[in-house]
Amino acid sequence: MRKMVAGTLNDGQLKAVTYTEGPLLILAGPGSGKTLTITEKVVDLIDNGISAERILALTFSEKAAGEMQERIERQIGIGSGISVSTFHSFCNELIRQFPLDMGISYGTRLISKEHSHVWGIRNIDTFEFENLIIPPVPYDLITSLMEGVSQFQDHLIDHDELKDYIDKKLSDPSIDDEEKDTLLKMADLERFYRHYQEYKWNNNFVDYDDMIAMACSLLEKNNVIKNEVKSRYDYILVDEFQDTNYAQLHLVHLLADSGNLTCVADDDQCIYRFRGAYLSNIKQLNDHYSNLEKVALEVNYRSTNQIVELSKQLVSCNPEREVKDFKAHNSDGELVKVVKAPDDDSEAEWVANEIKRLANEEGLEYQDIYILTRKRADGEKFSDALKALMIPVEYVGSLQLSDFPVIQDALAYMKLLADPFNNGVSFAKVLFREGVTEHNLQKINIQALQVKKTDPTQGDGIYSVLLNDLDYIDITQAELVKSILSRIEEVISYKKNHLPSDTVKYLLTQKTDLYRSQLARNDEHSRRNIKLLNSLVQMVADLELVDGGSEFEAVMEHLALVFNMDIDEGEASEDNTVKVMTIHQSKGKETKVVFVCDLAARHLPLQHRRKPFTVPSDMAKGVQRNADEKELHLEEERRLAYVAMTRAKEKLYLVFPEKYAANVKPSKPSQFLDEIDYENNPLIEFIEAAKTEVHHGTVSVSILQRKKEEYENLVSMYARQGQLDQALESIVVLAQLKELEMNGNLSAFDLGSFLKVSPLEPAELDDLVDGTVPPLVDQNMRFSASKIKEYMDCPLRFKYNSVLRIPTPQKGYFNVGTSVHAVYEEMIRQKMQGKSPSVADAKTMLNDTWNGSAFTSTTREQQEKNKMENMLDIWFDYENTNPNETIDVEQWFDLELEGNHFVGSIDRIDKTPDDEYIIIDYKTGKTTLSKKKMKEDVQLALYCLAVKEKYGKLPMQAGHFYVHPDKAKMVLVDVAVKEVDAVVARVKEVVKGILREDFEVLEDPECRYCDFGAVCEWVNGK
Repeated sequence: MRKMVAGTLNDGQLKAVTYTEGPLLILAGPGSGKTLTITEKVVDLIDNGISAERILALTFSEKAAGEMQERIERQIGIGSGISVSTFHSFCNELIRQFPLDMGISYGTRLISKEHSHVWGIRNIDTFEFENLIIPPVPYDLITSLMEGVSQFQDHLIDHDELKDYIDKKLSDPSIDDEEKDTLLKMADLERFYRHYQEYKWNNNFVDYDDMIAMACSLLEKNNVIKNEVKSRYDYILVDEFQDTNYAQLHLVHLLADSGNLTCVADDDQCIYRFRGAYLSNIKQLNDHYSNLEKVALEVNYRSTNQIVELSKQLVSCNPEREVKDFKAHNSDGELVKVVKAPDDDSEAEWVANEIKRLANEEGLEYQDIYILTRKRADGEKFSDALKALMIPVEYVGSLQLSDFPVIQDALAYMKLLADPFNNGVSFAKVLFREGVTEHNLQKINIQALQVKKTDPTQGDGIYSVLLNDLDYIDITQAELVKSILSRIEEVISYKKNHLPSDTVKYLLTQKTDLYRSQLARNDEHSRRNIKLLNSLVQMVADLELVDGGSEFEAVMEHLALVFNMDIDEGEASEDNTVKVMTIHQSKGKETKVVFVCDLAARHLPLQHRRKPFTVPSDMAKGVQRNADEKELHLEEERRLAYVAMTRAKEKLYLVFPEKYAANVKPSKPSQFLDEIDYENNPLIEFIEAAKTEVHHGTVSVSILQRKKEEYENLVSMYARQGQLDQALESIVVLAQLKELEMNGNLSAFDLGSFLKVSPLEPAELDDLVDGTVPPLVDQNMRFSASKIKEYMDCPLRFKYNSVLRIPTPQKGYFNVGTSVHAVYEEMIRQKMQGKSPSVADAKTMLNDTWNGSAFTSTTREQQEKNKMENMLDIWFDYENTNPNETIDVEQWFDLELEGNHFVGSIDRIDKTPDDEYIIIDYKTGKTTLSKKKMKEDVQLALYCLAVKEKYGKLPMQAGHFYVHPDKAKMVLVDVAVKEVDAVVARVKEVVKGILREDFEVLEDPECRYCDFGAVCEWVNGK
């Protein structure tokens, strides 16, 4: 064994393997053979008489632990008994071994992130916040509070210690206002911290931070147990030591105070400060072990000399680094390419074309290429550009469960089980999925509207129609709809006597084909979908544990609160695809070619943003660096860039755009490029990319787009010529092209599933032949400004809402605009009757009409009520100085333009002393329009025409009265005939599009929040 080690390891590795005279710190840079060194050290320890089961290796992830275990067992045999564990699993095992000594029960369970967030949102009023503002959707606030608690637990600071610190600081009369405000908000955090710990303690839960803190507390306070645990291990190894926080460092000290310890670290790869990692822990290790030996693994076996030297130049800009001098084992390779693109679309296009060239001309496999970005969202344009060239691509990393079509399908069924009376969108989703036509759905929805009007207790009316009216409305698929409803009814009955998680399993496996269809396909895409469905079932099971969660309806309410939480989809596949991922996700990986993209100011490095809650420096434990927080942030961003660069083995591209489409001003290159003198560095080849007119994220004329258009024309031509076989073949190719566009590859395309179609029923075919199938759009439809705007925002949304009439969920929040408008209207009417209403009268009316039950938080309710009372003050302030007379409020109108009717209601019409008219529209939100946009506003233009029709002339002015306390102002624009006519001309074109049934989707980042996202093909595809 000794000969084998000496023959395969370099001098630094050999010293690291054989050194056993005290604590050891191995400084292992990228590609330096760290894993080999750790494995050989374990083997060497065993060769020198230490039993395998008396060696403890601690890592940070289950994946890393599994890989280390596998490599060690490859050397010394399976079942050797060596303990390779993550910090959390090691501490969890201690909790299970010594529960009574920790004062907890044997049944203590891990609380999930979803569970803790739901608990926080549901109980937000009990925290008695005095300084924090509760937003309408408190998810982000709870996330910030949870992150704040985690930071204090990382420092082993409990809520009592935090409270003492705050009280002491607040008692100091010399503190300034800024520090006092910070302390008061920290006091709210302490209240939350205390309640959270009490909840977990009283309900037998722990989280990951508790595991470390409880283990440290046990070993600190109980010497008998401490000595017992320590006696189990003769040697301890810690991998990725630079990623430890103070609590983990303290645990290591408690376990290895005699120095039987090896820590492996690279301070240049410390990139997890957001998770509590502290670079100063390496210095703390120096201070704790006076006889600490350091060995640097300075040979990089991964990258070319150019990559090693250039990355070293960058990271050398960070101060207080550990002393080491990395060198490349490999010979010189290509120069590192720095690419400047005119804009971000050109950047993405250049990268995609370069990848195509590498594959076609240099024979590189797509799986050998990474595209790395600082934020996951920045990777989308590169994915789009690759798909446009039909290059297979894969996103890697965290996503939201709701992003996946299979989960959207499952959720639609689940919503129907929870509340079939008020889930029209979910019914539409399910009925569409199971083959019901748009015409039949439209007829069901129209009948449902009648049911809703006559009997409001039936919710949106859909469920009632399906139960009672299918035999009486003229639909051609009644039996199919009855079959779907029967299965839903069976699961509704089943859920009465079963846990929510069991009900979901029954639904997914027995009453829908969601699991069966994936199992039948048995490809990577379907296997991922099965994992996602399993994750959904597990999430439901976790949420059962929240108070009241044993009821299905309660679990669905809980699920709605956290459904957009990020989940980790796992590691990249081994498919031959380009991998697009964040730099964090690339840590520990390597590949032949790496593109580090968006190396521009505010992208890499990201702009520093102060966290809402941080541990004060005079409270933090361990060694603290005396440095500005912004500088610490910049240093970590520099390490991130270093990590990204050092993933590359052969080719490295550093790419940046001069301008982003979303920004008015040009963007500067990243300061990291300046630090390596990118325009003059002999290690760099500087390239200027050409501008492209392709716009990723919108409709683009790409190869893929052209191919789709080509095959669309072929389908049309073959169908006209009666060549139906060729038409069908072209349709299949179109479907494959769409799959490429959506997913980047064809691994999930199932021809059999695609060709599994339902032919028209005889009655439908007869109607088609006879020409009796009516258009979807009612040719006598009445239009309004809101409908016109809805179509302009997204024609497909208009179709779902105003044509198919799919009912949307009732909003749970109190409608501020409606309430304020009603009070304003009443006050004006009293003035028009000669009365003199007061602010007190208005506030009394507000109180009388107040609907507190619409709020889930009484704190939030009071904050909203205070805001509305401020809106009343703002209105009266204006009224007291308004020289004009209000002549009408909520003025209804019905205009006819080219045979089409437009209806609406004008908030307020004032008349000046000179007999001119002014239109005022109240706005209670924070969004404001510029005067230019106001002159193009459809609503104001139609209002102007209505005033002209009633009073004989256009108003002199029209505009918005913004009454939100943060935006309070009156903005009026002069009304001109030319400008009104221009808007009306646009309106007429919109009407033509509606009557032609042109219902294309307008892609927008906000699409995911649309009420109709569940049925929208584009949202589901994305």
